Amino acid sequence: MKNRRCGNCGSFEIGKRKINGPFRWKDFSVVYLSTPLLLAQCDACGEIMQGPGDSEKIDQAVEESLRGYTRRLIAKILERENCKQTELAARLGISPEYLSLLKTESKTPSFQTFNFLRTLAVNEGAFQIADPEIATKLAQAS
Repeated sequence: MKNRRCGNCGSFEIGKRKINGPFRWKDFSVVYLSTPLLLAQCDACGEIMQGPGDSEKIDQAVEESLRGYTRRLIAKILERENCKQTELAARLGISPEYLSLLKTESKTPSFQTFNFLRTLAVNEGAFQIADPEIATKLAQAS
């Protein structure tokens, strides 16, 4: 890329590459894309350089990746725990309607919901600990 200089190291050696991350996005400190994007990158230091319209492309790609990953997390939890969506929604502290929108990839989850889903999917004992009645019983006891 002619006459383009890296803002990080000053190098003029810039090339287009398929990049899947990591990206910082909203509250997410690290997000990887399920489908790489063609973006400018400094050959010398690896800095990703955004051009006109790249922010919108990255936002769309990140949301698409998060929605797909969220759908897979939900499916894994529902299958492993043999529970209904309403029970999972109660444990997450979200409405069944919102969980349905996440499951169909119609909505992008918040950072908190995504991380809670990931915890429930990865840690097999977390589902039982996330029982919403525990919080109710603790509140009544105090």
